[in-house]
Amino acid sequence: GDMGLYIQMIANRGKGPRGVLLSPESFELFSKAHIKAGEFGPTASYGYGIAVDTLDGHKILRHTGGMVSFMSAMHVDIDGGLGAFASINAMQGYRPNPVAQYAMQLMRAKSESKALPVPPKQEPPTKVENAAAYAGIYKNESGRQLEFIADADQLFLLHGGKRVPLEGGDDAFSSGPGDFERFSFVFGRADSKDPKSPIVEVGWGNDWFANEKYTGPRTFTYPKEWNEYLGHYRNENPWIGSTRIVLRKSKLLMDGVVPLEPGEAGIFYLRDEEHSPEWIRFGEIVNGKAMRIKLSGEDLWRVMAD
Repeated sequence: GDMGLYIQMIANRGKGPRGVLLSPESFELFSKAHIKAGEFGPTASYGYGIAVDTLDGHKILRHTGGMVSFMSAMHVDIDGGLGAFASINAMQGYRPNPVAQYAMQLMRAKSESKALPVPPKQEPPTKVENAAAYAGIYKNESGRQLEFIADADQLFLLHGGKRVPLEGGDDAFSSGPGDFERFSFVFGRADSKDPKSPIVEVGWGNDWFANEKYTGPRTFTYPKEWNEYLGHYRNENPWIGSTRIVLRKSKLLMDGVVPLEPGEAGIFYLRDEEHSPEWIRFGEIVNGKAMRIKLSGEDLWRVMAD
């Protein structure tokens, strides 16, 4: 109900049921495109606390949000005077933007006595673009191997005589419950700066494998004290949760995915984004193991039974 009232106020350009809440001048500043916002989409910009975009020739204001237990999306067509809100009761990284957008398009078509729009296409989570590029056999120095096979637009791990479906994208895939559920498979290319260069390696946690196309080094060096940092750390705050620190190809990584870049005074910077300010520091070394990490000010403690 509250979100409905909020959407009505935006759709009415700052007017509430009892009068004006935002002056025309303030609403214009609120809904004006001030800076490009590629994270919302190729045509989106950012106003004052809300994304500004276009859809079917109309100006759209939209945003997403979430907490530990839900994810939400809001779309408002201020030219058509209508909007929609959708929320799901799970924190899974998914924002229900397609649901809110389609609901808004349905209402607009109804109000204009036009044919209803075609529902958005739902792609299965196991669809993998160019799945064949990842297929092949990858081996590590101990002789252990991983085999991936492609079937049309799906990618599978061949394990225990069975095909385990993978889902994901951007060279990182997860397998779901099973022997490989703890980490994602992270594939690497011959040229890390060229997204079209051949796939030559794959990492899973601490393990690293290469295929026959790999021509780089196969042995790696790193500071021996980094071995003290490896392991599972946890904070009971649901916003923080837990993380596993692994070492692969002379690099420390969070959960096998986020690179840690050494900085000054024992600090490591998270480099999933080039200019991320997030950091980690390891502390309390006991019997050759760090008992705690501080993640951007939050303490996570080692889980001894892993």
